[in-house]
Amino acid sequence: MRIRSPVWWARKVRDYIDSHITNRLLAADLGALVGLSEAHFIRCFKRAFGVPPHAFVLRRRLQLAARYMLETEAPLSDIAVQCGFADQAHMGNRFREATGLSPAAWRRLRGPQESYRFSFELANE
Repeated sequence: MRIRSPVWWARKVRDYIDSHITNRLLAADLGALVGLSEAHFIRCFKRAFGVPPHAFVLRRRLQLAARYMLETEAPLSDIAVQCGFADQAHMGNRFREATGLSPAAWRRLRGPQESYRFSFELANE
């Protein structure tokens, strides 16, 4: 089987993830989207993005949550659901692992004045 161009399917998969961020996203389903088996997709995905699919989806959810925290005054529980987390506690645990701060503390430190120069990097990168 010929390996598909990562540029073609990487864009398609990233766009799909972003438009379905609140849904459960399984590697098997993402692989099927571009015609690859689950195992082959995971290997190709890691080569293309530098992290496995689950880590990439988590990072996209955290980035979206951080953007909402900066650009809105929505409660953290609403933001958690809008970003595909099971609940506020789930988002808080993942956010704390990534940044070292709770979402509320991070939001207070950043404030709305920083939304125009938004930047969110995971601690592991």
